[in-house]
Amino acid sequence: MRILEELWYGNVTPGEREVEKGGRMWNLGRLILQNEEELEPLLSEKAKEVLEKLRDNQTEMNGINECEIFVCGFRLGARIMLEVLDGSDRWGED
Repeated sequence: MRILEELWYGNVTPGEREVEKGGRMWNLGRLILQNEEELEPLLSEKAKEVLEKLRDNQTEMNGINECEIFVCGFRLGARIMLEVLDGSDRWGED
């Protein structure tokens, strides 16, 4: 199937990716979880509520940021392709 067809059928989901077990992101995720589990018993109920709101806010902000980075990267790639297809810049010559 072509990429536009894949996109149409919802098979292209750049925001969803698998984290490699043992990789940098996986290890950071485990460290964050471990630190949260260690911190939680030390907090009052009110502090736990605030921490949960903080987590939710951070998750929302991360999603917005990832979307903006994706859009910027896609636009940059499109600009590069336009320049390549235009052919006006031949080995540094304008």
